[in-house]
Amino acid sequence: MKEKQAFLKTDTLAEIPKSQRGEMLSALEAFVGPEIPTRANGFEKLLEANAHRRSPLVAAIMARQIDEPDIHLRSRIVEALAAVLRPEPEDAKSPEDVRLWLRHVLGQMRQREIFAVLQVIATSPELIDPVCDILNACSFSGEALVRILANRKVDINIRIAAAKAIGKIGFLDAGPDLRRIQERLMSRKAGQMEMAFAPTPDEEAEDLLPVVSEALQLLEGGID
Repeated sequence: MKEKQAFLKTDTLAEIPKSQRGEMLSALEAFVGPEIPTRANGFEKLLEANAHRRSPLVAAIMARQIDEPDIHLRSRIVEALAAVLRPEPEDAKSPEDVRLWLRHVLGQMRQREIFAVLQVIATSPELIDPVCDILNACSFSGEALVRILANRKVDINIRIAAAKAIGKIGFLDAGPDLRRIQERLMSRKAGQMEMAFAPTPDEEAEDLLPVVSEALQLLEGGID
């Protein structure tokens, strides 16, 4: 029985002791500061202490900064929070209240924050997994992703990121919308092919159609 209890203790991270909370608060103060270098320095200190995985307060504040203006720092925030939601098999889990607070804050994301998270994929495609972990924690994400994807005023790379996220996460309710977008893009591409002297390729049809079609295939596979 003692061996089992010892295993459970090592399987879950210990919360930050009171003796270290002063340093944690100083790092948090820097993390929400007005200057990028100051915020980056505060983030590094929090990361070194594993504070985002051990403190509900740190996890919540870090989640509030998910739309950090500096894209590099924003990407690192996304990676750090995803590690709380989905730790590596060999890593200890965060305490339950840390994950609860984190999911609560991420669940309040709306289109602005979701757009900011998608920009991470657009600039660093290799981070699609942690981005999708973040988006999957918010029930509003599916609706927002469809809106972003369908908005022709949005940068094409962000719309591509939205389509990839929909397919990877498996937002089944987005299927009909994706089908309509696919049909529209296919019609436009077919129309352009009929124009022997089309001035320039249709970027939307050329670049977005394959990603939308792939997302649909993933969704339809999920239904089966």
